[in-house]
Amino acid sequence: MIIIDREKSYFDRLRKYKIMLDDTCIGTICSDEKMSFEIPEGNHTIYMKIDWCRSNKINFYMKENSTIKFECGNNIHSSWRGFICFVYISILRTKYLYINIKQFN
Repeated sequence: MIIIDREKSYFDRLRKYKIMLDDTCIGTICSDEKMSFEIPEGNHTIYMKIDWCRSNKINFYMKENSTIKFECGNNIHSSWRGFICFVYISILRTKYLYINIKQFN
């Protein structure tokens, strides 16, 4: 099972992020929401997507009867939001969002 926890954030708070597993959308997640999914054993790639922007990609191996927890959110945490947002959506599109492994079980 994978569990994804999205941070509570003012920026993008009304937007849903697509949860992409092996380049297929398996669901969406709102601000301050936690989602869980049963996925098969094996190698997988996970990332988050919104419009034409996305997060980093994480490759992982899912073992049978194990749980991996991820945290995700938006990389814009500054008072320069207007300028930084433009840079992220135009130049750093693959870094606009983030996803990190929080815990293996």
